[in-house]
Amino acid sequence: MNVLIMGAGSLGGYIGSEISKSHNVTLIARNQHLKKIQTNGLVVKSVTSGNFVCNAKAYEKPLKNYKADLIIYCVKSYQNNKAISVIKNSTDSDTTILTLQNGIGSGELLSSHFEQNNIILGAAYIDASTLDYGIIKEHGGDCRIVFGNYEGNNNYHTEKVKTALKSTNINYYLSKEILTTIWEKLIFISGLSGMTCITNSTFEEILSYRQTRHMTKSLITESYNVGTESGIKLNKSIIEDTMKYFIDLKSELTSSMHQDLINGNQLEIESINGAISKIGKLYDVPTPINDIIYDCLSLINNRRK
Repeated sequence: MNVLIMGAGSLGGYIGSEISKSHNVTLIARNQHLKKIQTNGLVVKSVTSGNFVCNAKAYEKPLKNYKADLIIYCVKSYQNNKAISVIKNSTDSDTTILTLQNGIGSGELLSSHFEQNNIILGAAYIDASTLDYGIIKEHGGDCRIVFGNYEGNNNYHTEKVKTALKSTNINYYLSKEILTTIWEKLIFISGLSGMTCITNSTFEEILSYRQTRHMTKSLITESYNVGTESGIKLNKSIIEDTMKYFIDLKSELTSSMHQDLINGNQLEIESINGAISKIGKLYDVPTPINDIIYDCLSLINNRRK
């Protein structure tokens, strides 16, 4: 099976490297990261899989006439316009696209450019980071992908995702309520990414300080309220469960959006706290903390654009 990894950074690079053990994988990367992969292969240091080198072919864009059976879409949301143009010529009527993008809106965007039935929504729970150009680290832990389609059933496209993942060290689950899964992760990320970015602090600092710990809980409560009001099935225990998880792992949790803030990159604010803020307004749900985070980080984001 031809598998195209659109965005071979830490997450996409690890997933693609695992799949490359059994399938023909093409990695899409850029700049110095791409050059290092082309020269040395993609070096993977992994708690789950062990250390190895992935020698999959890597390009800035797919070769002419290349067609993917499965595209795993891992780019940041602010890269969407360019990424869609990169993959467009590598698809046909059978190509499955699994989006693992943070936040919400990715499925709708991809469905406006490709067949909706071919789009699979997913949430990745894989703790990975980039150590250097051409070198990624997977830190262990859950290491799973939850995915599903809008209908909540198993079909030709979900079977392709299973086929790609079944020989890997990544756990995977087909969800009948994938929108619930996406929102559960969004609630989590809205707190972790939103609070670390607006305070420019570690999560341990945030949760060790009474005021910002209280602010974090209020923020994820807002996110929960927006989700339920918009028709998503969510268990109210998610608020206390998420806070317990936050507090228990506060010294280990990091945010990729906070790393982007530190590194001078654009931020995925539109698809995370910004999305919650905008949906909240549609349903008259107050989201004052998400609003402030979105407004303040939008100022930074616009400057970086």
